[in-house]
Order: sequence, then structure tokens, then C-alpha cells
Amino acid sequence: MLKKVIKPTGANKKAKEDSLLALELAEVKEVADIIFNRLEKKIEVLQAIEASVDEKIARLDKLIQRAEATRSPSEGTNRQHEIVALRQKGLKIDEIGAILDMPVGEVELILNLSPHKS
Repeated sequence: MLKKVIKPTGANKKAKEDSLLALELAEVKEVADIIFNRLEKKIEVLQAIEASVDEKIARLDKLIQRAEATRSPSEGTNRQHEIVALRQKGLKIDEIGAILDMPVGEVELILNLSPHKS
């Protein structure tokens, strides 16, 4: 028995090609969407890292300012002069205590007894 081979007509062939093309385009769009989602997540992570780095830079700048505030040629090694100089630079008692690694009460006492009160 002979089988009859049906050859697609021109219109039928065009419809089949269009269908395959549409399928391929859908697959490409799906892959592109996945890639874009991954990129968006990576961007969010990078933005969070950037914010964290900015925060750390700000803290470091503040520490540098405190360190520079403690360096003054007129202070010498005397704690009382260091405390008074830091107070005159506008630092709070708790900040002075933190910088000089001293209890706040001791800093407060030295400032109260100092003849150079600001």
C-alpha cells in the first residue's frame, strides 16, 4: 500500500512558520524577563551596599574629626587641658569621655573644677 505524502501548500507553510516564530519570540521574551528580574535584584543589592558604605564613610569622617579635635599642640599630655580644649571645641561631656576613654562623671568633675570653664 502506498502512502500519499501531503505537501503543505504555500499558505499552510507560512502559517506554520509564523506559529514557530511566535513560539520562539515567546521563549526569548521569557528569558529576557528572567534576566531583567535578576538584574533588578542585583541593582537593589548594590544600592543597599552603597548606602551601607556611605553610612560607614560618614561614621569614619566623624571619628576623624574627633581624632583631629584631640590633637592640639597647646594641650600637651595633661588630661585637664585635653578635656577643657575638647569642651571649648564644642564637644559634649559624653563625647569627651568616649574620646579620652574616661567616665563621664570624671570628665564632668574636671570641667567643674577647671578655672578655664567654657
